[in-house]
Amino acid sequence: MGPSGGRCSRWNSENTRPFREARGIEWAARPALLLSSASARPVFMASSARSPAPRAAHADTMWTRLPPLARHGVCLGIFLVLALSFYSPVVFEGNTFQGGDNTTFRANAQVTIEHHEQTGEWPRWAPNVFSGMPYINYKTAVTQLDDVVSMARSVAWPVGHLFVLMMGVYFLVFYLTRNQFSGLLSGVAFGFTTYIPIIIAVGHNTKFIALAYAPYVLLAFAYTLRNPSAWGSLLFAGALALQLRAKHPQIVFYTGMLLLLWWGVEVIGAVREDRVPALATSTGWLGLGTVLGLCMAAHPYLARYEHKQFSVRGAAATAGGGDGGGGGGMGWEAAMRWSQGPGELFTFAVADAFGGGGQTYWGPKTFTEGPHYLTGVVLSLAGLAAWKVRTWLVWGLGLATLGTALFSLGKYAAWINWPFFQYFPFFDAFRGPEMWLSITALTLIVLAGIGLDYALRRDETQSRRQRQQTDPRQRPILIAFGVVFAVVGLVWLAPNTVLDFEKPNEEQRIRQALLRQNPNVSPQNPKVQQAVRQQVRKLKEQRRGAFSTDAQRTLLFLALAAGALVLYRRRTLPAWGAGVAVVAVVAIDLWGVDTRYMNEDRYSPGGTEQTIPTYQFDQFIKQRQQEAGGLGRFRVLSLAEGNPTSTARPSYHYESVGGYHGAKLQRYQDYLDHILRLTERGGPNENALDLMNTRYIVARQQLPGTEVAYRSEQSGVLVLENPDAVPRGFLVGETEVVDGAEATWEQLRDSSFEPRRTALLPEPLDAPVAPIDSNSTADVTLEQYEPEEIRWTVSTDAPRFFVASEVHYPAGWNAYLDGERVPIHRTNYLLRGVHVPEGEHTLEMRFEPAADRYGRWIAWTSTILVYGGVLTLAGLRVRRRWFEEEAADEADAS
Repeated sequence: MGPSGGRCSRWNSENTRPFREARGIEWAARPALLLSSASARPVFMASSARSPAPRAAHADTMWTRLPPLARHGVCLGIFLVLALSFYSPVVFEGNTFQGGDNTTFRANAQVTIEHHEQTGEWPRWAPNVFSGMPYINYKTAVTQLDDVVSMARSVAWPVGHLFVLMMGVYFLVFYLTRNQFSGLLSGVAFGFTTYIPIIIAVGHNTKFIALAYAPYVLLAFAYTLRNPSAWGSLLFAGALALQLRAKHPQIVFYTGMLLLLWWGVEVIGAVREDRVPALATSTGWLGLGTVLGLCMAAHPYLARYEHKQFSVRGAAATAGGGDGGGGGGMGWEAAMRWSQGPGELFTFAVADAFGGGGQTYWGPKTFTEGPHYLTGVVLSLAGLAAWKVRTWLVWGLGLATLGTALFSLGKYAAWINWPFFQYFPFFDAFRGPEMWLSITALTLIVLAGIGLDYALRRDETQSRRQRQQTDPRQRPILIAFGVVFAVVGLVWLAPNTVLDFEKPNEEQRIRQALLRQNPNVSPQNPKVQQAVRQQVRKLKEQRRGAFSTDAQRTLLFLALAAGALVLYRRRTLPAWGAGVAVVAVVAIDLWGVDTRYMNEDRYSPGGTEQTIPTYQFDQFIKQRQQEAGGLGRFRVLSLAEGNPTSTARPSYHYESVGGYHGAKLQRYQDYLDHILRLTERGGPNENALDLMNTRYIVARQQLPGTEVAYRSEQSGVLVLENPDAVPRGFLVGETEVVDGAEATWEQLRDSSFEPRRTALLPEPLDAPVAPIDSNSTADVTLEQYEPEEIRWTVSTDAPRFFVASEVHYPAGWNAYLDGERVPIHRTNYLLRGVHVPEGEHTLEMRFEPAADRYGRWIAWTSTILVYGGVLTLAGLRVRRRWFEEEAADEADAS
C-alpha cells in the first residue's frame, strides 16, 4: 500500500463506517484530506482539521461497488500492462537498449564483472579505465527493500522499476486526494513523460531508478508533516535511503530542494495560522528521518563522498602538489552546460516545438535526445489545481514547480542560479541544469492529479435545484483548458511571432560545411550565400511543419479531455467514465510521442556487451596481453577513435590510459592536460606514455619513438609498440624533491628526464637510496595482479625506491612490506612509491578504503534500527486494533 500503513483503503471505504460507529470504537485519528477544495482560503494540512473535504459524488456503478483494495488492484494492473506493452521488445523478445551510457558502463565495469565471475567478489577498484579508478561498479553490501526490486532486473528491466515509479506516484496522489483516478492519471503521466523513456534508452539507469523512488520520499514527507511521529520519521528514513541507494546524488539533491521549497511554504502557513509548534514537531521528526536515511546509505555514500574530494567533481585545484582533495565543485561554465532555453519550456505542451531530439533539434543546447513533454492536458489540470485548490500544499508544490523550472534555465536565469551556485551547499557539484525539469515534471503531474480530483468532485450538500443549475466548477475547468488551448492555438496560427525555427549560428555552420566541400570557392561568392539561405529556409519549413503537426495534436487532445470533464459536470458522463477518458487521452498522447524516442532503432538483440565492437587490432592486443600474463602487464592508449577520453570502448578489452567517466580523478585529469598533452601537435608526450606503462598505442599514423607491431588490413589502423615503457613496478636509485605541481609537470615533460633512473617527490624521504649501476642488484617480479591486490617480489643489494606505475589514491591503497604496513609516497605527481631496504622482500599493495568499512557498519546498524522500528510499530498498531475490536465485541455481547 505505501507508507500510509495500509489505511488508504479504510479512508476511502464507506462500508466500514457503520461498523465503527456501531461499536463506538475510538480509532486512531484519521489523517484528514490534505485538500480542502471547498474552502475559499488557504488551508494547511493541519492537525486540527479533522473533517474530510466534500467527497466526489458516485453513482451506484460497477466501479463504486468494488472494494477499495480491488480498485487499487485495477489501477496497479493498468500500470503493469502499460509497462509490459511499451517495453515488450525487452521483456518478451530478449532485446537490450543501445544507449551509449549502457555500453560505457559495461566497458568500464568489464574487469570488475570478470573478477566477480571468477571469485564471487565485486572489486572496488577498476584498473582498466584511466589507468585505474575507484568505485566504477560499486555494489551496496547492505540489504534493503530496493534489492527486492533489483532481483527482477535481469528479466524485467525496466518494467519492474517503472512499475515501482508509477505505483509511487499513484499512492502519493491518492494520499493527497483519496481519488483513484487522480492517482492513475499522475502515475501514467510521470511514467510516460518523454524524459523517462529517453533516459532509459540512453542508459541513464541510476537517474531513472532515483526518480522511481522520488514519489515515495514525497509521500513519506507529506505523511510526516500531517502525522508527526516516530512512524513517519522511520518511513521517511526508509524512503530517502532507497532513493540514495540508486546512486544518483543529483536527483536526490533536486528532490531535497523540492521538499525544502515545499517546507518553506508550510512555514509561512504555520506562522499565519499559529501552528508553529505542530510544524516544529513534524520538522524534528523529518530531521531525524533525514539523519537515519543518510546513515542507511552510508554504504556506498561515505566512500563515494571521499572519492568525490579527489575527483574532478570535488577538487577545486591541485596546484601546489597537494593530494588532489578539495571541497570545491566544477566551474560555472562547466556546470551550466545544457541549460534549458526559456523558450524550450514550451515543449511541455508541444513536443516538437524545438524539433524533438537528435538531428531535428534546433534549440540552444549543443544537442539533446528529446523534449520534456507533459501534454497540454496535464498542464491544464495543474493550472486548475494551482488556481482553485487553495491550500498550503498546492502552493508549496507550485513554488517547487517555479523554483525547479528557474534552476533548469541555468545561465539564462543567472540572477537566481549564480547566488545558489556560489553559496548553497553542493549546488556547484552538478552539471546539466536541464535535469531539474525531471522534478518540475513530477510536481506538475502531482498538481494535475489534484486538478483532476477538483474537476471530479461534487458538493453533495447542494439541493436538487442547485444541482440543476449551471455547475460552479464547469467554468473554471473550461477556463483552465481554454488558457492552454489559446496559447498553443495562437502560437500555431502565428508561429513566427514566437519561434524563429533556426538554431543559433546555423548559417555560419552551413557556410563552413559548404566551404569544406568546395575549398576553392570564396566565402563571399553570391552562390554560397544563396545556397546557405536556401538550406536554412528548407530547414525552417521542415521545423515549422513538425511544430504545426504537434500543436494541432495538442489542441485535439485538449478538446477531448475538456469535453469529457464538461460532460461529467453536466451529469451526462459518470465520474468513472470521465476519469477513464482523461487518463486514456493522456496515455495515448504520451505513448504516441514516446514511440518516437523508443523505437526499434533503440533495441539490439542480445546483451549489452554484444553492442561493443571488437576490431582486429583489439584481438591482436588481447593476444599479447594473454601471452604476457593477463592484467597488470601493460596499458594501451587508443588514438584511432578520436579523443581517447571520450570513449570507454577500449577499456572493455584491455587496460586503457584513456576512458570515459564523469568523475575521473582530478590528479589523472592533470596528467592528461599537463603531462600527456594530447591536444598539442606532435602527438602525446613520450615520458608521459612511459610513466603509465603504455606498451601499445592504437593510431592511424606512426608516432616518434614507436615501432609498428600490427597493421589492420581492413581499416589500416596501426598498433604501435612503445619499447621504452616502464614496467608496472621497478626500482630507481635517485629521488628528487620538486616543489609545486607546475614545476613537476614541466620536468616530467622534459625529454632529458629519465623515469627509470629518477623519481620526483613532493617531499624528502626519511631514508637514503643508493644509485643503480651495472653491478647493482635491483630486480622486481610481478607475482600477482588483481583489481584490489598487487604483489611483487623485490630484490635489491642496497636501499632503493620502488615505483609502481599505478595511480596514487591515498583514500584506500595501503602498502605492506613483508607483511608490515609502510607509507606510500606520491611519486612523479600521480604514481605510487615505497622505500625498500636492502634484501629480498615481498611488497603488497591492497585497496582497503576505511570509508567503505565504516560505511558498512553505519548502514547495517541504521538499517536494522529503521526496519526493526517499522516492524515493531506496525506490530503494536495491529495488536492495539485487535484488542479494540475484541473489546467492542465483548461490549456488544453484554
